[in-house]
Amino acid sequence: MLEFGLIISGVFIAAAAMAIGIGGGILWTPLLILAYGLSPQEAITTSLLIQVVGMGSGSVAYYRAGLVKPHLSLIFFLVALPGVILGSFITLNLTQQTVQMALGIMSMTLAILFVASQEDVINKPQAAYIREKLATILPIPAFFGFIHGSLSLGIGEWLIPSLRHRLKLDMTTAIATVIPMMFLLALVASGIHYFLSNTVHTTYFLWGAAGTLIGGQIGAHISRRIDERLLKQSFIYLMTLTGIHLIFQAI
Repeated sequence: MLEFGLIISGVFIAAAAMAIGIGGGILWTPLLILAYGLSPQEAITTSLLIQVVGMGSGSVAYYRAGLVKPHLSLIFFLVALPGVILGSFITLNLTQQTVQMALGIMSMTLAILFVASQEDVINKPQAAYIREKLATILPIPAFFGFIHGSLSLGIGEWLIPSLRHRLKLDMTTAIATVIPMMFLLALVASGIHYFLSNTVHTTYFLWGAAGTLIGGQIGAHISRRIDERLLKQSFIYLMTLTGIHLIFQAI
């Protein structure tokens, strides 16, 4: 039963992550804490390792489809890297209540962000980005790299709106560009967390990763076919409920 639940969760979370460009950690970390009783450090490390598999699977699918802009992915990765490293070290000093409260606040904030971007569901024509506009986006991966390292939350959900509004990338290209960046960052963060704490539940990782492998491929393929508005609305409801529950548990 445990294995089945983790596989189904992996398929669902990875498909959603690939389809709308979110980091799976926003769902994996609360799930592992609330449903499976892992400590925050165990949940974060396990979540990051599972994300490596899911983001790696999605990266391959998007790259094969020719949708990735490697230069942008690399720039965002390098900008976010220092924050990821710093955040990974800070996690060790966080209490469970602090982690749950932070996760709850981030879940609610993300839901609000998606509500604010609901009207932006029609793909815009692509245009060549300019250096000045790219520079205004770089603080986003710089700051949320720290959040990723400390809480295993993704960067794509915060970065994609700017890629669409400022660089005029269509939704699919924006998603395809941030997924490889998040794969590389999850790889770095999971390695640091494992080295510092060695707190990984192998069973949870293996079964969750198995589902994530499947979901990563599914999400990449349906991203151009699914009703984006419906998917976002479902995600908003889920994040709102998760955020309320986490905050309530932390009080």
